[in-house]
Amino acid sequence: MKRTALFTVMMTIMMALSFSANAQQNDGKQEGRRQFNPEQAIQHRAQSIANKLNLDDATTAKFMDTYKAYLKEMHGVYAKYGQGMGGKKKDEGKTDAQVEQDIKNQFAMSRAIIDVREKYYTKFRAFLNPRQIKVVYAQERDNAHRMKGEKERRGQGGPRGGQGGRGAHGPNNGQPAGRNG
Repeated sequence: MKRTALFTVMMTIMMALSFSANAQQNDGKQEGRRQFNPEQAIQHRAQSIANKLNLDDATTAKFMDTYKAYLKEMHGVYAKYGQGMGGKKKDEGKTDAQVEQDIKNQFAMSRAIIDVREKYYTKFRAFLNPRQIKVVYAQERDNAHRMKGEKERRGQGGPRGGQGGRGAHGPNNGQPAGRNG
């Protein structure tokens, strides 16, 4: 009887220690989720799209180089114009002139994005067909939506200032929070 009780206690202690050791190995990272630096993230996105397009090795190499350059240029546009953009919360306390300047900056950013897309469309067209390019742009759009949703889920902003992921027409059917009518 004493042996069985001692064995049970020892097994319980060993199990508890193994669980705590496993928890410490994760270092706070979500299990099964990779952590990429920006360069690795770009590489991963480019490889993912190349795989989706089912390209041969030579075309994959051209695509990877071109797509990475495209993403870097797009990031430059967002870095240049992305500051000061936002929704109602970010507009509070701004003068009309400042809000107007934000709107003009949004126009300039949209033009810059179109310029980059047109520039790289010509480069992509040298080795991809139009349907493949459409897949590239659709994947880019999907990634942007996913990233925006992830930022909002984490409460890191977005136009609604991180309202816990409630969509524009969420549970309140388009009504502002606190209004039930």
